Order: sequence, then C-alpha cells, then structure tokens
Amino acid sequence: MNQMEASRTTPVAEPVADEQLVLNLVDRAKAGDAEAFGRIYDRFQPEIVRYLTHRTGDAEAAQDLAQQVFLKAWQAIPRYEHRGAPFRAWLYRMAHNQMVDHFRARRPTVDVADVDLPEDPEAETLVLTQEMHGYLRSALERLSEDHRQVLVLRFLMEKSAREIGDIMGRKEVTIRGLQMRALQALRREIEAMGGLPA
Repeated sequence: MNQMEASRTTPVAEPVADEQLVLNLVDRAKAGDAEAFGRIYDRFQPEIVRYLTHRTGDAEAAQDLAQQVFLKAWQAIPRYEHRGAPFRAWLYRMAHNQMVDHFRARRPTVDVADVDLPEDPEAETLVLTQEMHGYLRSALERLSEDHRQVLVLRFLMEKSAREIGDIMGRKEVTIRGLQMRALQALRREIEAMGGLPA
C-alpha cells in the first residue's frame, strides 16, 4: 500500500477502532465495572465540560453540571443500548438535558453597578472582547434551541455535521440545512440588535 492509500484509510480505521474501544468499555460498565466507567469518564469529561461551558457561559457551573451528567450516566448505563449512534451522542444528549434543567431552575441575577472598568490598554481590549462575546451570547440566546445547539456544536465544539447529526439524532443533510438557517437567524438577531460593537 502506498503512502497516499495509507493516508486515505487511516482516518477511517481510527474512529471505528476508537468507537469499538468505547463500546467495549461501555459493555464492561453496564456489567458494573467501575474502572471501565472511570475510563469513560476520563475520556469524555473534558469534552462535556467544554460543551457545557460554551452553553452556560459559566465554567464553574459547567463543572457541576458535568458531574451530574456522569452521575446520571453511571446510574443509567445498565439500560444503555447501542443503536448505531456513537456513545458520545448519548452523553451529549444527557448534557443537553442537564443544561436545560439548569436554565429552568436558574433565576437571572445580574448586577453590574459595582463593576470597575480597568484603565490599562490590555484590560480595555479584554473588556471589548468580553463585550463582543456578550453581544454574540445575547444574539444566540434569542435563537431557537435547535439553532443555538447546532451553532455551538459546529463552531465552538468544532464537530462535523455527521457528529452533530449523531448528537442531535438527525440526518447529516438535515444538520447542514439547520446550520445554514441558524446562521441566517443569528445574522438577523445581530442586525436587530444594531450590529456588533465596533
């Protein structure tokens, strides 16, 4: 096999082998093997925390939510059934549901009266960056849950359309259309807010 053929087959073989390794760990965890579940936790916890951090905007809350996700996953794993989608998609659905519950229970409390703005140029840049992120977050919050989720998974978590389809339980072609509509909706929301800060 020449080098070009090897480069074409390797990326396909690795994800299949990786998913098989995960499924072997899942089978062991289903049988009550805590060490196997610990390896699942070590493998997916950073990714789930990153997803929840992007969705909540709060790293500490994301850590807490991720702990709840994995506690629920440990409790539910005996009932897990492989239905063609990667195991990761099951965890993402649990994380999404945990995040939704978090927002339902949370009461918005924002008090900016005591915020002192820094005076040095680097801090000013940081404040402007945070302001830009605030605008984008506000625009995202105005979108439907599907639009928000597809944009976070695609652009913040850098998932492919196929991976997002697995996570959201939809076909890849549907995800591509949803992503396009979500970007259009985001642009409309940004324009309705008067555009992003200069």
